[in-house]
Amino acid sequence: MKFWWVNHKQTYDQEVPGGYVWSPKVKANGAKNVFYDNMALVEPGDIVFSYASGRISAIGVAMDRASTSSKPKEFGSVGDYWGDEGWFIPVDFKLLSIPIVPKDHWDQIRSLFPDKYSPLNDKGDGNQGAYLAAISNELGSRLFALTGQLELSTLLHGIGVGAIREVEDENAQKSLEQRIDIGSTEKEQLVKSRRGQGIFKSNVELIEKGCRVTGLTLREHLRASHIKPWCLCDDKERLDGNNGLLLAPHIDHLFDRGFITFEDDGGMLVSPILGHDVLLAWKIDPEIRVGEFNDQQRIYLEHHRLNVFQQ
Repeated sequence: MKFWWVNHKQTYDQEVPGGYVWSPKVKANGAKNVFYDNMALVEPGDIVFSYASGRISAIGVAMDRASTSSKPKEFGSVGDYWGDEGWFIPVDFKLLSIPIVPKDHWDQIRSLFPDKYSPLNDKGDGNQGAYLAAISNELGSRLFALTGQLELSTLLHGIGVGAIREVEDENAQKSLEQRIDIGSTEKEQLVKSRRGQGIFKSNVELIEKGCRVTGLTLREHLRASHIKPWCLCDDKERLDGNNGLLLAPHIDHLFDRGFITFEDDGGMLVSPILGHDVLLAWKIDPEIRVGEFNDQQRIYLEHHRLNVFQQ
């Protein structure tokens, strides 16, 4: 995950409510611009701080990589000199209840801005000509702290992980659909397994009898969740019932995003990223023991602990 800072200037009212950022690919004279080139470096799950009118009023998560797009019509006459072709990135923005005014914290954060290609100048005002600027993890974390909203960090992190997973799953499914070594019926079952459906869910139900965390056993209200992410599995793993758990939707969310995981003996591990308020609101006991797992499940759980769990 990387951190970015966007100076909206004239386009804040279109971009934040619209859930995107857009820039030309080059300057009006055809010259390259680092702040435009940065658009092509953004990856799903990256955090974007939205700055306009002297304050950060929203923080978002990039939901996909940049794609070529014409200038949004809602811009109207704004940026007529930009040209029509540019970069478009969908961003899930969340408004801050109390905006951050960088100048109010300038003594604390000034040294954290890059020496070159900074979004703000030495006085803490928006840098003329800067659009999308890369900022350090340290500055990004400090800005998160200034919001005073720990749940926002958790929320955006969850969205970011979900965005990355969705892109990876889409790419894996496209590759699957192009294969000629398997028939259409097998392809259909493998695609269904991505959503926890079909043969995969039936196979999981042969092993798991209900949600181990909530105790819910009404299977129509439970999701069959892959332990090892679907996009990383081979065909056998995608349909293997040992590679799945039946989970209530909110537990599935926490497990899929790596906010919780399980030890082989049934102990639950909780990510330090997850706010304790979430556990309280959903009445989840962090000390719960959910029962031991079989040998095959333990192999998949080790992968989850090492590669999915947010430590």
